[in-house]
Amino acid sequence: MSSKEIMELISLCTSLLIPIIGFVTALVKIIKEKNWNILKSNLCEFIIKAEEMVDSTGQEKKNAVLTWAEEFCKEQGIKFDAKQVSSAIEKLIELSKKVNVGQKSAAEPKNEEAS
Repeated sequence: MSSKEIMELISLCTSLLIPIIGFVTALVKIIKEKNWNILKSNLCEFIIKAEEMVDSTGQEKKNAVLTWAEEFCKEQGIKFDAKQVSSAIEKLIELSKKVNVGQKSAAEPKNEEAS
């Protein structure tokens, strides 16, 4: 092989390498997002399950949810990020509190004064 052919081959490989790296990066991102969405949907179930622990504190319930989430991640081969999961749990709890307040006020009878 001549040096010209070697340079052309290196150039071709380099030009092919850039799109391959971009593809792999995009694929990894898609897989991570899919795994995160799977985990988030299960977090809701874990939070509902934790609410059944009536004699437990809020922190104990949250710790239970974190434990279940970590176990789920291990089973599914998903990288567990305790900080990210904890943040998601807090957001879901805040959302449920807002929804519950709205449901309670809608369920309360309105006092209408007679004229």
